[in-house]
Amino acid sequence: VRWLLPPAADAASPWPLVESRLAFFAIWAAGFLVLGSLARLWSMTWMAFWIDGPVTLDLVWAVATESRWGGRWQPQAACAVLAVVAAVMAKRRPAVGWPLAACVVAAVWITLPLTGHAISHDSRLPGVAQAAHGLAAGVWIGALVMVGATTAGLAERAEAQPHVADLVGRFSPVAMAAVGVIVVTGALTVVLYGGTSAEFWSTNYGRVLVFKILSFLAAGAVGVFNWRWVKPRLDRDVGVRTLLHTARLEVIVASCALAATSMLVHLSVPLDPPPSAGGSSLAQWSNTEP
Repeated sequence: VRWLLPPAADAASPWPLVESRLAFFAIWAAGFLVLGSLARLWSMTWMAFWIDGPVTLDLVWAVATESRWGGRWQPQAACAVLAVVAAVMAKRRPAVGWPLAACVVAAVWITLPLTGHAISHDSRLPGVAQAAHGLAAGVWIGALVMVGATTAGLAERAEAQPHVADLVGRFSPVAMAAVGVIVVTGALTVVLYGGTSAEFWSTNYGRVLVFKILSFLAAGAVGVFNWRWVKPRLDRDVGVRTLLHTARLEVIVASCALAATSMLVHLSVPLDPPPSAGGSSLAQWSNTEP
């Protein structure tokens, strides 16, 4: 969204305010990324030892530093910390902070497949597809959220409505390209993980994936409505107001797809390899084969 902002041509331009808001949200998002990384480490520690009591720092440290999963998690944690640095720099030195933030976001998605289903495959294709899928989802849903959040209140001002319409016009082709990437990488993932049709429909992974696909299609339908009906009417007050309402609906429906994704990453896929090859094997917790 920062790169979609046109230059501030006059003192009345709302873009400096929008950029300031973007930096504010970036700092919060990076902070939650760090918390999420720590929460995953705690969760994996509990899963590794299946203990009834509290998870101790010694056990957490052992998983983080002495297990193969921890070795793959460490780059993700480092990227999360770098995200905080980049977000703070975006607030104080935008010319340096925003490009760094973009690089860190790409690095986050490149490293995330290291602790997911993709690592159990011999080919790198699943990891590439997952990284591209996540980046595209961020470009579409993440940017849509930020467009709505950073322009909140501006749509109520008549002088700012043309600026909001301009930003939406710049965002629309980017969102369409992102959705195209999501479709292609999502279809590829289904082929790689789906197995036979019988296995697909009879597994929890398959059923949750169907819910995710339906949620994605519903969010896409709202997006098409925004593109075909609302966007051409953005020069009117009613068009901008309608866009704010439909964009919220699009985000809500897309959030269902994101929730389904958070479940999918913890479910066994129909084409999971035998335990000895990875997946749920205890080998992933140790640097040596059991």
